[in-house]
Amino acid sequence: MEFGKLTALVNLFLQNNHISGNIPRELGSLTKLLSLDLSNNRLNGSIPTFTGDYMNMFLLNLSNNKFSQKIPKEIGRIVHLTALDLSHNLLDGEIPPQLASLLDLANLNLSHNSLSGRIPEEFESLTGLQDVVLSYNELEGPIPNNKAFTNASLEGNKGLCGNVTGFVQCKMPSSMMKKQSMAKGRKLILITLLPVLGALVLCAFVSILLMCVKRKRVLRDVDRGDDGLLSISMLEGKALYRGIVNATEEFDATFCIGKGGHGSVYKVNLSSLGNIAIKRLHSSLENSYYNSFMNELRAL
Repeated sequence: MEFGKLTALVNLFLQNNHISGNIPRELGSLTKLLSLDLSNNRLNGSIPTFTGDYMNMFLLNLSNNKFSQKIPKEIGRIVHLTALDLSHNLLDGEIPPQLASLLDLANLNLSHNSLSGRIPEEFESLTGLQDVVLSYNELEGPIPNNKAFTNASLEGNKGLCGNVTGFVQCKMPSSMMKKQSMAKGRKLILITLLPVLGALVLCAFVSILLMCVKRKRVLRDVDRGDDGLLSISMLEGKALYRGIVNATEEFDATFCIGKGGHGSVYKVNLSSLGNIAIKRLHSSLENSYYNSFMNELRAL
């Protein structure tokens, strides 16, 4: 074909003829083409990937032919393309997301093919789109959130959904529904547990507060008589013992003020009682001494 020698060719219109066969590879040398229209012919085979070499092309119309196989992703490299028409062919497979690189694209027609899968969500970035025709394919899934798709021609597909008149709302994917269900479950658990935990914390705080008040009240009730003797009947034994052990540094000899047959006497200074004398019995006391001591306690 002699067209390959016309390297300075800018526009090539061969529509409405009876041209058949494949697109000649010689057309790949026409890198200065701004528009190529081969519509309404009998061309077949696959669309050549050399179309990606037409960097300055703004119109590509291959509609009403018998092109088959997939749409070449290389078309996404024709960055200045404003009109793309591949309708009324035998194209199959998915719409390549690389077409979203055509930021100047205003008119897109891929209707009457056998395209399947989803409309690429990347199309949401094509803010210059004005006219979209994707009808009579086998597309499914959500319709991109793009103003051009609100008035797009999308009929004749098997499962499109979205916030567009004439289409049902998309069902949430099961994985997303599961995540939302889990999130709602966690939220419900928090709503249920937080008041309970708050009540438990409040009860614990009140209990500790009451214990502190009670201990202070008990300490205030400790009185010394006129004879200097001290009544400790209201004191808590374990707490008092811990205080004595700490004050005497575990009964260190420096606090010892006397020793006897039954034990040793220590001088202890407690913040709640002042100076007191503590007698610590020897652990080696025989039973007779122990019984004598217990009898003395009973008498007191």
